[in-house]
Amino acid sequence: MAQMVGADLWHMNNYAGPSMALKVPEVPTSFSMQAFHYSKVIPGGAIVVGPDGRRFCDEKFKTRHGKVPINGRWMPLPTPVPMYMILDHVHFSAGPLYDKTPSHGWTQIIEKYDWSHDNSKELASGWIKKADTVAGLAKAIGLDPAVLEATVSRWNADSEAGRDTEFGRTLMLTPLSRGPFYAIELSPSMLNTQGGPRRNEKAEIVRPDGTPIPRLYSAGELGSIYSYLYQGTGNLGECLGFGRIAGRNAAAQPAWG
Repeated sequence: MAQMVGADLWHMNNYAGPSMALKVPEVPTSFSMQAFHYSKVIPGGAIVVGPDGRRFCDEKFKTRHGKVPINGRWMPLPTPVPMYMILDHVHFSAGPLYDKTPSHGWTQIIEKYDWSHDNSKELASGWIKKADTVAGLAKAIGLDPAVLEATVSRWNADSEAGRDTEFGRTLMLTPLSRGPFYAIELSPSMLNTQGGPRRNEKAEIVRPDGTPIPRLYSAGELGSIYSYLYQGTGNLGECLGFGRIAGRNAAAQPAWG
């Protein structure tokens, strides 16, 4: 809409995320799996693999709004598509894979999807795939059975030894020990974006040549001033600061003629 009235855009490559989450057509928002929250410990084994059937990260790492340290810089968490959460029956039967407690976020508080306590509804809906063996599960989701079996075998051996030799994961270092086995396709999920219409020091939205668009102002994360990484809680200050600036300038405008 801002572009339709001539606004310039900036910081469009700045966002908070990604995270790995379930997204299904029936629900407009995504579901974060409890297993991969850094603070939760749930029985059973669970890993994430990419389209090549191999792990690509420490699934339990506490990201900074989706960013992880890579070669001395904070970069987006790698999220190959498709990704699959692979879990055993111990984990599947330990409780709901998604925490629906309305504590934060759109999905919990607004969408209020009623996730089943034993994951049976989601299994019946096809959101979760099931097979008796790892090889059978690989076939069900279109992965190479030999590769997925090797990935699970390595994870199990590392878990038994107490050391993740691939990515250094230390939390929920538990083997996928008992079938049947399950898979959930995950998608890159964004928390919020920082890009949007460029604003000046008066909170006015400007055109590409820097001239302000009359009577159009912005504050907060839509067109945020932060140009590289999302600043935790920074948008609150940005809302307050630029909200006051915008309010003063808008109030000083002459009445519509």
